[in-house]
Amino acid sequence: HNKSIRDKSNRELSDIRKLIAKELENKLIKSLKKLGMPNVRFKIIFDQCEPSVNGIDKVKFMFSANPGFPLEPLSETASGGEKSRVLLAIKAIFSSFDQTNLLIFDEIDSGVSGSVSSYVAKLLHELSLHRQVFCVTHQPLIAAFADNHFSFKKSVINGNTISKLTNLEQIPDRQKELALLAGGEIVEA
Repeated sequence: HNKSIRDKSNRELSDIRKLIAKELENKLIKSLKKLGMPNVRFKIIFDQCEPSVNGIDKVKFMFSANPGFPLEPLSETASGGEKSRVLLAIKAIFSSFDQTNLLIFDEIDSGVSGSVSSYVAKLLHELSLHRQVFCVTHQPLIAAFADNHFSFKKSVINGNTISKLTNLEQIPDRQKELALLAGGEIVEA
């Protein structure tokens, strides 16, 4: 009797997951296109597995960023920047449900153009309204959205690598750093 209750619950859970997966696929593809992946394909595949506390579904995220490439597991085929953008898109979609207080993104903007950078910046800004977001970036468009800025510099002194983190508290210091990121002096930038 317990087994039949478990099996019924597992089937119901699996059906709900499959419905939500379709919705997630569509929202994710829409967001990833805005995040600079115009040819992205994303599919959630369900394989049945032995019943456990997590149900009967083995879930796989299948991904392809480029035309002519087959859908393959996200974990094996996506670059670091692509994985970061998928994570950003998922976090943005689930932000109203997710209670995570801290998000860290490392060079989420690598290889993206200016128009995509502003969409990334907008998503990061929205996420930061209800949680703390740390973002390592070289893009002035993205850095400009931040409430606080830190400059990270590495130098070699007598054969030793020294790292220095500076809190840029004053507006002119922030402007100067953003100008340097933009590739010029303050006047040009």
